[in-house]
Amino acid sequence: MSIKEDKIKYVARLARLKLTDEEVALFARQLDGILGYVDKLNERLDVAKDAVPMSHPHAASNPFREDEVRGSASSETVLANAPQKKGDFFKVPRIIEE
Repeated sequence: MSIKEDKIKYVARLARLKLTDEEVALFARQLDGILGYVDKLNERLDVAKDAVPMSHPHAASNPFREDEVRGSASSETVLANAPQKKGDFFKVPRIIEE
């Protein structure tokens, strides 16, 4: 597959990039090389038969534990170390001015 310079200019215009003629020619050559390599891989590798799609090259497992219903701490226990409290609530400095 060959990348034409007008395609490079079109993509550059979409990305709002100003490219010189030398840059356009360079990028066209580089993209031709990349696409040529991909074509070469497609010729040698038959991925349609037995290849299993994967999202990551390493085996991954779910590190989460099962959900279990457990009791929670009482409000007295939670508020025991609070610097300031008002009833059953933490007392904090006002941050919104009236």
